[in-house]
Amino acid sequence: MKKIFTYLFSITVLYCFSTPVLGQTGALRYADARMKEGNLKEAALGYEDAYKRKPSYRAAVGAAEAYSLLRDYPKAYQYRKNAMSHPQASKEDVLQFVAATNQQGDLEAVFKALDSLSYSVNGPISNLHLDSLRKWYGTAANAELVSVKEINTASTEYGIVRDAAGNTYFSSDRGGAAALRAKKALRFDRSSVYYDRAVDFTGRNFLGIYRLNAAGSEVKMIDIPVPSHLHASDPTFLTEKSLMFYSVTRQVKSKGDYTVHPEIFYSKIDSEGKLTDYVSFVSNNALEYGLITPYVDEAAKRLYFASDMPGGQGGYDLYYVTYDLDLNFSDPVNLGPSINTPGHERDPYVAGNEFYFSSNGHPGLGGQDLFVASLRNGRVVGVKNLGIPINSPQDDLKIFKGKASSVYVASNRSQGLDDVYVLQELFKKLQAVVIDCEGESIAGDLQVVIADKQSKVNQSVDVAGNGTFTAQLAPDADFELSIRKPGYFALLGEALSSKGVQGEGMQKSYKLIRIPYQAPVYTDLIYYNLDQSAIRKDAEPILTKVAELLKSYSFIDISVDSHTDARASDEYNQALSERRANAVRDFLSQYGIARSRVKANWYGKTQLVNDCGEGVPCPEQDHQLNRRSELVLYAFPEIDRAYDIPSELVGVDLCEPANLQIPMELPVVYFGFDRADLSAADKQSLERVVLMLRHMVNQRLQITGHTDSRGPDAYNESLSEKRAVVVKSYLEKRGIASERVVYDFFGKLRPVNNCETVACSEAMHRINRRTELSLPELNKDWTKGQR
Repeated sequence: MKKIFTYLFSITVLYCFSTPVLGQTGALRYADARMKEGNLKEAALGYEDAYKRKPSYRAAVGAAEAYSLLRDYPKAYQYRKNAMSHPQASKEDVLQFVAATNQQGDLEAVFKALDSLSYSVNGPISNLHLDSLRKWYGTAANAELVSVKEINTASTEYGIVRDAAGNTYFSSDRGGAAALRAKKALRFDRSSVYYDRAVDFTGRNFLGIYRLNAAGSEVKMIDIPVPSHLHASDPTFLTEKSLMFYSVTRQVKSKGDYTVHPEIFYSKIDSEGKLTDYVSFVSNNALEYGLITPYVDEAAKRLYFASDMPGGQGGYDLYYVTYDLDLNFSDPVNLGPSINTPGHERDPYVAGNEFYFSSNGHPGLGGQDLFVASLRNGRVVGVKNLGIPINSPQDDLKIFKGKASSVYVASNRSQGLDDVYVLQELFKKLQAVVIDCEGESIAGDLQVVIADKQSKVNQSVDVAGNGTFTAQLAPDADFELSIRKPGYFALLGEALSSKGVQGEGMQKSYKLIRIPYQAPVYTDLIYYNLDQSAIRKDAEPILTKVAELLKSYSFIDISVDSHTDARASDEYNQALSERRANAVRDFLSQYGIARSRVKANWYGKTQLVNDCGEGVPCPEQDHQLNRRSELVLYAFPEIDRAYDIPSELVGVDLCEPANLQIPMELPVVYFGFDRADLSAADKQSLERVVLMLRHMVNQRLQITGHTDSRGPDAYNESLSEKRAVVVKSYLEKRGIASERVVYDFFGKLRPVNNCETVACSEAMHRINRRTELSLPELNKDWTKGQR
């Protein structure tokens, strides 16, 4: 009888029938005959009947082999176990039993057997390694395989690919009453033999190629133009030539008893999936060896395939040929012993620099497993088992990567027939709340982005209006989190990881800091001569420092409020104060400070420091206090602009407004001997403090009064208090709230110069006669890189 040998994956078995009532010998002869001709279902029933008549080693082994080929793993396991109970059982039977136990899923028994077998690298369990199995089964899977309902039926389906338009192609034996899930599928690598009938001898339909349209609404069978073909499967595309490559088995006429092997053909394909014409691949030799599972790598201009042609490592090996634009193919190149083994390697697939394939020769979980290697300069190197959940003790093959990193595989792990599965990651749930500086949740619109750190793909995030959000994150992965809300500093690039997270998820809280729009960070004063707007020499160092701050920090602008004394008319003084403001702006422009960053205001004589109004006699030194420009540097000047935290402020606690302020050098007020009154110069210095406290409303001032070492203790203590109080009173008179200024006094207890042990000069005594001012809550100077 002409026999046609095909590789294809999931072909099922024969129509059930009742085994003839025979004696055991007759039953065994009958079963052997059915086994020889490839009628596995009848062979299995025959061996089973023989074993029931008389339990024997030969009947048990025969039934186990038949059921193993049918992929009826529970029955194969039972008869391997039965065979082990007979004294004829050999080492080979032990290995076969371990393999069946593995497919049955009894991991404890498999581990125990492999731990005790010194010959575990041989025979049917050559690809089962104890350490590898323990590692794979001992590591929690990061995902699970889910059946693709749009494709799978009660029949065999496997090996999806997609064309440029998004249509999905796959192989299946669906259609007709013969395609029943109760029947087990066969595959070429299990020594399957097929016959020339309307349907395959197993009772199932022949394999065909099917197309699911991009909308997912219609599946139709592709007509294969190759004459007298039986099976067709494994579509792959050469897009630039509008070609489909595929595998077929076909009827071939020859003399004598012969086997026909699968071949590769290619045809033109149109937008509707219709194939026209056909060309036999140059390496085909159907009567000598098989060619299966083609894959076109267009970037490298290579066609990969599997073949059992002579000269390989054994079984089916992986090969490639190169091609040119005229489809001239090179001689086949074997991928070598680092990829190919004495077992079967098949299902080549390329994604970027990664080369995927299936094998039952490399260490795995049993059956056909999926592996990945690296493509380096055209060479395939390094082999890694993809592990659980992609692989199982059964057959896992035909990987395909779709959009959004989706991964599809084919597997017969469920009920013996191949199905298409998609890899779905098991997620860790992130529950997070966004709080403000007071620890209250921030209601309203939040923009939350979580990106996988490696792939840069954004994750799906559900944001509630009450300041909370949730996300499902893949386990054992690193992410970057960003949160934005109008009026707050964005939280950018925050590290987030699901590595090591136990249980179902994690809870986090994230703080957003409100942007301190137009927050004063530095103040100072400059003074002018009578009736002049020119910048004085004593003002130049102050303005130079201001210019350097503005140059260094783009998030700071300046407000310049200019004033005059009370003499002359309103109109004249208004114009004079405007000239003074412009003089500051012009000075700063010399340092490259844009005029748009300088907000100039002029008030003439409307905001006097003292009571030196018109008609009020005042000394010149009091008039001088009014001839001034107040300089206020403020951060984040554009209200409602979305500012990021400047790099200089990273690490600074911006929930405390004082931490944003740049420290100014506070004056020390020195007094004459036995005096507690303020000089004109002292008042000018204290006006700088008034300006700072008026704008930096969260600051509190500490004042301490001191004397020199001469005189009684009690007298000096009283005098030091007067010196502290005179400063405090001046500030209060200028509008600073009393509770913001605290004072203390120490008499002669804390001298700068210890004149009790050293003969002090009058200048040294004067330094001891002082009142010191300090801001105890002020942060260190962030402009100097301090934290």
